[in-house]
Amino acid sequence: MAPALWGLANLIPIALTVFIVETFRTRKTRGLKFPPGPPQLPIIGNVHQLSIDAWTTFTAWKDEYGPIVYLNLAGQNVVVLNTLEVASDLLDDRAAIYSDRPNWIVACQMLTEGLFMPFVRYGETWRRMRRAAHQGLHQNAVEKYKPIQTKEAMLLLNDLFQKPDGWVDHVRRAGGSTVLGVTYDLPTLPSVNDTELRSIYDFTIHLVNTAYVDSFVVEFFPWLRHLPAWMMSWKAKALRWSRESIPIFLSMFQKVKTDWVGFSLDLLLFQENGLARPSLTGVVVEQQEKFGLKDKEVAWMVAAIAAASETMSGVLAWFFLAMVMYPEVQAKAQAELDRVVGRDRLPTFEDFQHLPYIRAIVKESLRLNPVDPLGLQHRSIEDDFYNGYFIPKGTICIANVWAMNRDVDVYGQDAHLFRPERHLDKNGNLNPAAFPRTKNEGHNTFGFGRRICVGRYLANNSLFLDMASILWLFTIQPPANDDGSPVMLTEDTINEGLVVRPNHYNYIFKPRFAEAPKILEDVLAAIRAQA
Repeated sequence: MAPALWGLANLIPIALTVFIVETFRTRKTRGLKFPPGPPQLPIIGNVHQLSIDAWTTFTAWKDEYGPIVYLNLAGQNVVVLNTLEVASDLLDDRAAIYSDRPNWIVACQMLTEGLFMPFVRYGETWRRMRRAAHQGLHQNAVEKYKPIQTKEAMLLLNDLFQKPDGWVDHVRRAGGSTVLGVTYDLPTLPSVNDTELRSIYDFTIHLVNTAYVDSFVVEFFPWLRHLPAWMMSWKAKALRWSRESIPIFLSMFQKVKTDWVGFSLDLLLFQENGLARPSLTGVVVEQQEKFGLKDKEVAWMVAAIAAASETMSGVLAWFFLAMVMYPEVQAKAQAELDRVVGRDRLPTFEDFQHLPYIRAIVKESLRLNPVDPLGLQHRSIEDDFYNGYFIPKGTICIANVWAMNRDVDVYGQDAHLFRPERHLDKNGNLNPAAFPRTKNEGHNTFGFGRRICVGRYLANNSLFLDMASILWLFTIQPPANDDGSPVMLTEDTINEGLVVRPNHYNYIFKPRFAEAPKILEDVLAAIRAQA
C-alpha cells in the first residue's frame, strides 16, 4: 500500500474511534460540570495546544481559567492542578482515589514489563514495592548511605578542582556513582561514560520520553499495539529499547543477590569484618520473603531509584546558576560555613543541624526551578466532585509543580527570585512550618500523596553535602567574555527530555583560600586508604 493511502487508512479508524469515545463520554457526562478550560477542536480536543514546555502554558491558563483546568486529549479527560491547595486537596487528602498512574502502553507495559515502580498501577504489587523501598530509604535508613555520599562529594570537589570546564560531566558522574553505589553497592564510577551509567542514562531518556501525556498515539488508541512492528515505528523502537534495558537491571540485581546469599550463612561475621556494605538491593533481598516480591519485581523497584540519578545533577546545575546570579547568597552561605566549620576542615554530615542557611539553599534550589516541572501524572480510579466540578473516573491529573513553587500567594511577590531566607524564621533557624502542606520541604518538587518521591531523604542528604562542600572550597564566578566582562546569565531552560536544565555556562571555580586544596587532598588520601 502506498504511504499516502496507508496514512489515510490509519486516520479513518482513528477518527472513528475518537468519535465513538467522545459521543459516549458526552452522553455519560451530560448535565455534569467539568472544570473550565481552553476551547477544544473536534476529535483531537486540546492535543494541539501541548508543547515541550507545557508548564508555562498551563501557568498562563491558571490566570484565565483558574487553579484547576480541564483538557480533552482526543477523548482522554485531563485536569491540570495549578495550585498547592487544589493539588493537596486531591492528591494528598483523597489519595485513595488519586494514586493510580495512566496506563502507559509503551513506557510501562512494553518497556519495563509493567514493573517500573513509579509507573506501576495502584494496587497490591505497587504497595509491596513501596513498602520495600521505604524500608531501605526512610529518614533513618538513609543514614547508612552517608559514607558513600561523603566519598562521592569529595571526589566531585576534586573533579571540579582539576578540570572545572567539565563540571557538567562531573556532576553527572557523581550523581550516578552515588545512586548506583547506594542501590547496587557498585564501586565508584571513574567516568560519566562508564558502561552501567551510560546504559541507565539511555534507558531513562527513552522511559521519560515515552511517559509524556501526549507521547505516542497508541496511548490514545490502544488497539494500535496489536499492529506489527514493521508498520509502527514506535513499536519497533519500544521493543528494541526493552531488549536493551531489561538485562541491565536484572544482571545488576542478580549480582547483589548472589553476593548477599553467598554470605547469608555467616552474616554476622560478614558484617563484623566490614565486608557487607549497605545497599538498597541488599536491604530488600534480606527481607524479600517478608515483602512478598519476586526477583524481577525487586529488580525493577531498585531500577526506579537508580534511574533517578540524572535529577541530582540537574538540581546542581540550577544551584550553580543561582550562586552566580545571586552572589550575595553565596557570600552569606560561605560566611555561615566559616563560622560553623572553619577553614581547617571540610563540612560533614555532623554539621547538618548547624548550617540552616545551607539547608535553606537546598530547599530553594529545589523550589525555584524544579527539574521535573510537571511531575508524573496521577490517575483517578473513581468519579469525584471537587468544588462543584465533576472529575470522572480515569482522569489524568497533572500537578503543575512549576506554578505551585512560584505561586505569589504562597511565596510572596518575590517568588520568582532565589531567596533562601524565605525558609528561615526571624532567628535564622530553619522554619518547617513556613509553608504548610509541603511536608516540611518548603516546595512541591517531590510530589504528592502516596506517590511522593521515596528517595527524597537520600536526595536531600546528597544535595546538602555537595552544596556545602562546594561552597566551602570554591567561590563560583560567572564566565568571562573575550573582553573580560562577565557573561550575562539567564534562567532560560534546556529540556533534554529527561530533566529541565539551565543553559550550560563555563563557570569559574576559584578556591577560596590557599590551604583548601591541601585539605581536600588529605581527605581524599584518607578515603583511598579505607578503600
